[in-house]
Amino acid sequence: VWLRNQDLEIRARAPVFDVEHFDLYQHYQRGRHPGGGMDEADPQKYLEFLTGRHVVTAFYEMRLNSRLLGVAVVDRLPDGLSAVYTFFDPGQRARALGIYAVLWQIEEARRRQLPYVYLGYWIGDSLKMSYKTSYRPLEAYQGGFWGLLNCGQEK
Repeated sequence: VWLRNQDLEIRARAPVFDVEHFDLYQHYQRGRHPGGGMDEADPQKYLEFLTGRHVVTAFYEMRLNSRLLGVAVVDRLPDGLSAVYTFFDPGQRARALGIYAVLWQIEEARRRQLPYVYLGYWIGDSLKMSYKTSYRPLEAYQGGFWGLLNCGQEK
């Protein structure tokens, strides 16, 4: 997946409303999560979902030449990057842009000498979140402590 996407350019953008981003977000929601409640977002709900007031957020565009293929929304933390949400052109299935976005964030954290990439909340029974168990080592914050997660045995 990493090699397959080396032709993409990654551009950091401010976390502000952008019509091109919003159109891609709506296309992604309709294509990947129809009827999931997020496919009818308006610009205000879209920004409220993706940005916060107390963190530094960036929208990382994935472009092929000038064409926008995806956006990874990432919060910058003192010790790592936090993957907020990624949306992309569902017609670009062969590129596996969701996987690529996580791999890019791991590489970007290394480049910045940050030890962690946070993939966000995980619910073991959620198929939409199951991709998170593909990345190792996997840690979880449970009972007030961070520790390695042994996927498949936790509930």
